[in-house]
Amino acid sequence: GDDSANSGKKKKIKKFRQYPCDQCDYIATQSGNLKRHKDGKHDGVIYHCHVCDYIATHPGSLKYHVESKHEGLRYPCDQCDYMSTRSHDLRRHKESRHEGVKYPCDQCEYIATH
Repeated sequence: GDDSANSGKKKKIKKFRQYPCDQCDYIATQSGNLKRHKDGKHDGVIYHCHVCDYIATHPGSLKYHVESKHEGLRYPCDQCDYMSTRSHDLRRHKESRHEGVKYPCDQCEYIATH
């Protein structure tokens, strides 16, 4: 194709701040993710399921486990038979399958539907 229309434009490359772990090669892009990594991988912080032997290194992971595995929490689509264990997965499903939402890559011409 002819790239002359885009020849004067430069693509913006988003730069992320880096938060390196001082105990291994892990690098986070958010300080909270570095804390979660260090808690779970180096400091031995764990969260036990009160129903089974599942162990999580983050409280959100334990909450999801209990809701989806023991409480049977599901998010059904009101337009088809799709069912999710996470609300954001249902939202993404509805956007891509029923609302035609597309997610274009900012680095190339690829367009994803979910």
